[in-house]
Amino acid sequence: MRRGLLHGALLLALLPLLGACASSGDSGNPNGEDEWATEDEAWDDDDWGTYDDWDQGTWDPLEGFNRRVHAFNEVADRYAIRPVAVAYRDTVPSGVRRPISNFLNNLREPFHAGNQLLQGRASAGTRSVTRFAINSTIGVLGLFDVAGAAGLERERSDLGLTLGHWGAPEGPYLVLPLLGPSTARDSSGLAAQYFSREYHSPTHWADIPSPERYTVPIIAGIDTRVALLSLDELMAETGTDSYIFMRESYLQNRRERLGEDDWGDWDDDDWENGDWDDEDWDEEEDW
Repeated sequence: MRRGLLHGALLLALLPLLGACASSGDSGNPNGEDEWATEDEAWDDDDWGTYDDWDQGTWDPLEGFNRRVHAFNEVADRYAIRPVAVAYRDTVPSGVRRPISNFLNNLREPFHAGNQLLQGRASAGTRSVTRFAINSTIGVLGLFDVAGAAGLERERSDLGLTLGHWGAPEGPYLVLPLLGPSTARDSSGLAAQYFSREYHSPTHWADIPSPERYTVPIIAGIDTRVALLSLDELMAETGTDSYIFMRESYLQNRRERLGEDDWGDWDDDDWENGDWDDEDWDEEEDW
């Protein structure tokens, strides 16, 4: 089983290299920069609803490959992953699911803390370490989020964000089998996370046998899918291309977490009163 997982991780590590090779042959857009149409076009509700303009503006040199993997993921989700998640939600009481989710989240705290410290965010890293210590003891191995109740909120981080924090280019958008949306940078972070698991994973610290150890990520995947069930209805209501919907949602979320999206700098008063001027517009470097 270890050998199979290792081979899977090696494949995951090679995927960014494939993306890099594809991007090197596309001279139309450098990493991290969106290529927007120069012609003025009138947007109406139909254009916005179908994400046509998003699709034209997002650099996606691997779209052909990504769509095939996306189609595979949708089939796997429809016939295997989603039914299991629905059954788990419907049969396991929320009073049981919540502690399990807390336990899984607590296992990730050392990883969050390590990345926050690597990013130079000592305060956030210390908070994550404190959360892990409190919830692992007073919270009974993390089953209860005592630290959160005390005001120490969870803040997630990962190696993809750490690489982005230090200037690593985003690279092309990449859809991973079963894992879903990613980028060349984020998939590299996932590979590094796998190979460094013995340093940040409590299940390795505790020397738990392999079968039980690898049960944890499976349960975590089901728990994550349950949390995303509400998005199925939202995606169906929009009537949009699911590939574009997931791509734009993922990229926007990741860029916002890195502070690359400056929309948050505008408040409602500025927008409504027209108080922003040409200098404000010029400072939007991402456009």
